[in-house]
Amino acid sequence: MRGILFRILAMLAAACGLLVGTGGVTFPTIPEDRIPVTELELTETSYAAVRKPPGDGPFPAVVFLHGGLGQSSMEDLRTNSLRQPTQARFLAWGYVTVTATRRAIRHDPQDRGVVEDTRAVVRAVRDLPSVDSQSICLYGGSGGGTLALEVASVSGDLAAIVAGEPATIIYMGMFSKHHIVLGENGRPAGDRRWEVMNADPGKLYTDAIRNRTRDKLKGLSTPTLILHGDVHAIKKFNLGLFVPEMEALGKPVTVNMYVGEPHGFYWGRGRDPRKARQANEDAHEFLQRHVRVQPQPVAASWTAPVEVQPMRQANPN
Repeated sequence: MRGILFRILAMLAAACGLLVGTGGVTFPTIPEDRIPVTELELTETSYAAVRKPPGDGPFPAVVFLHGGLGQSSMEDLRTNSLRQPTQARFLAWGYVTVTATRRAIRHDPQDRGVVEDTRAVVRAVRDLPSVDSQSICLYGGSGGGTLALEVASVSGDLAAIVAGEPATIIYMGMFSKHHIVLGENGRPAGDRRWEVMNADPGKLYTDAIRNRTRDKLKGLSTPTLILHGDVHAIKKFNLGLFVPEMEALGKPVTVNMYVGEPHGFYWGRGRDPRKARQANEDAHEFLQRHVRVQPQPVAASWTAPVEVQPMRQANPN
């Protein structure tokens, strides 16, 4: 009943011209009574919220990897699978959406357990009867973006990955447990990531870091799209160091720039929701070129438009 009421209210709002605050930018929601959220629980640190387009498939699947160093609750994953513009759009476009989490690494950003947690989710998604096994993609932002790169560097069976302003200071090893601030109880109470990001990337890019980065990148053969704004300090590392290394090694990387967009825009809101929507559409077009099975769009009658509220401040993750 709530789903029906929600769709009616959303359609009335659109009909009355209420969705004008962001130039008419909306995202298509599909209530749970039409497409439910399935909980995929593997371990205490590896689980996801899954939504599938109507029908038996097979469909391509996108595993979404949130930012930050923490672990999300299943409740938060469910909420994002329903209400985050990026996931909502990809579901409406006809992908199985998998909103995943992994163990917290606040104690050590170099903890490789997050890679294994994510690979476990990918294996489980591959076994879903509705998913084409050769059409599984990763879409991560910030810490999730660098995690997508990490997983692709040790897995040759992903169709493609999308990384929104990846936190490559983790991938390259510049941000480590030595930057973690411990409280009186000996537990992580914060970190000094900005000590790294405010530094000169060239000075941090020592021979040891360069060799480590190149050695890891040798394993990456997955087509990669990087979505980037020109605001966040991570651009100095990504565009000045990391992408040039990928290009020098002949890695299949594409970079799309969105001027004026702050960290986090790739989750579909952005300072300018039109640019954030364009980033989603660019990612969709990119993935379509690399998946074996094409997505099957959900009928428009199943969806209801919801206005996109622009970001008021940058996402800190």
